[in-house]
Amino acid sequence: MKPMHNERRQTLRYPVVLDIDLVLEDGTILPVKTLNISHNGLQFSCDSIIANEIEPRGIHSHSTDHLKMKVVATFPMDDENKKFYASCQVIAARRLSQENFLLGLEFYDFEKSSDKVLKNYIELLSSGKSG
Repeated sequence: MKPMHNERRQTLRYPVVLDIDLVLEDGTILPVKTLNISHNGLQFSCDSIIANEIEPRGIHSHSTDHLKMKVVATFPMDDENKKFYASCQVIAARRLSQENFLLGLEFYDFEKSSDKVLKNYIELLSSGKSG
């Protein structure tokens, strides 16, 4: 799989669609799909309903650097699924259209050895062996 480049990211990102759950600070769980992932974070798109749950004042018109949440995902690896848990903060939010938004999350803490799970999953993606 060919990695994507971004002028702001310091690590390569890999395009992959994964179902993930965003767990907001108030406990709200929002299901989204990733667009790509890297060692440092991930990117996803969402509709205005999800964007308003994340930032009710308007994700495109207010600062998002204070927004923190958890990501819970299942990575398909080695004929089994590995659970991934990370604490994140929003580092980018862009309105693509009236109903579509693009958000970037940066990982800052991991639970249950999820940093190792992520490292192994990125290695799998970079080798081109992922499903």
